[in-house]
Amino acid sequence: MNHPTIGLALLAALVCIHPAQAAARSVDQHQAADPNGTVEIINVAGSVQVRGWDRSEVAVSGEIGASVDRVELQSSGTRTTVRVVGPGGSHWGGDGSARLSVHVPSHSALNASLVSADLTVEGVTGAQQLRSVSGSIKSDGGGTARINTVDGGVTLSVPANTNAEVVTMSGDVTLKGAGGEVTINTVSGGGTLTLATLHSFRLRTVSGDFKIDGWLDPAAAVDVQSVSGDVQLDLSGAPKAQFDVHSLSGTIHNCNGPQAVQAQYGPGSRLSFTTGDGKAQVRMTSTAGELDLCAK
Repeated sequence: MNHPTIGLALLAALVCIHPAQAAARSVDQHQAADPNGTVEIINVAGSVQVRGWDRSEVAVSGEIGASVDRVELQSSGTRTTVRVVGPGGSHWGGDGSARLSVHVPSHSALNASLVSADLTVEGVTGAQQLRSVSGSIKSDGGGTARINTVDGGVTLSVPANTNAEVVTMSGDVTLKGAGGEVTINTVSGGGTLTLATLHSFRLRTVSGDFKIDGWLDPAAAVDVQSVSGDVQLDLSGAPKAQFDVHSLSGTIHNCNGPQAVQAQYGPGSRLSFTTGDGKAQVRMTSTAGELDLCAK
């Protein structure tokens, strides 16, 4: 057989082998972990499902794409890290996704950083810092939460009176059960917030519409600012507070009590009144969005 024929035969063999090498590979790793420690998860693409359990270990299973080099699982002191490692250099190419299921001790604190991946968390009661550039985040049952997304919705359910902070550029926010100190910042995402008793609440939105339900503690401070989004604020329990609601060009509606009046000089309307001894402070402002208040 001449040399060109041998070369072609070797190339054909390599082509036949390549698809098998490029197939997704399974992952199944276990690592002892502090039952009250911190679990850090770093993934570039795909999806991550995190579930709490009663074992003092972290277990990772799932599949990784052909362009993923490996999944590192290691512990040092009270911190356990799950890291998806790509090929050398900055070029991934091909299938660089990882679809992982991660079991962690239920009392763990959780710190997750994802790039283009969806994240789901269930049954983890520790504090949570969750970040995603492009992907949704859903967490149920955790402790104090700090959530940050660029392009992805957030669904968060935490115990009553648990502090929460959500920042998103483009994504809707659904929040249930939080209280104490709550901060929401969005650009184009709207949301539904069903909250417990608030001590400090701050909302900043550019164009998202929000519906907010909650209670006020006696010294609460509530500050809502919207550019063009509509905001509906329902406060239960006959709150004792000072209310100051102002809109430059949007309408203001109060379901119970005095109504807004047009500004004497310049555009806009304002609603100001006090209930009870007025120790709590509620402030709502908008440029063009509609503001609805219901305190009863």
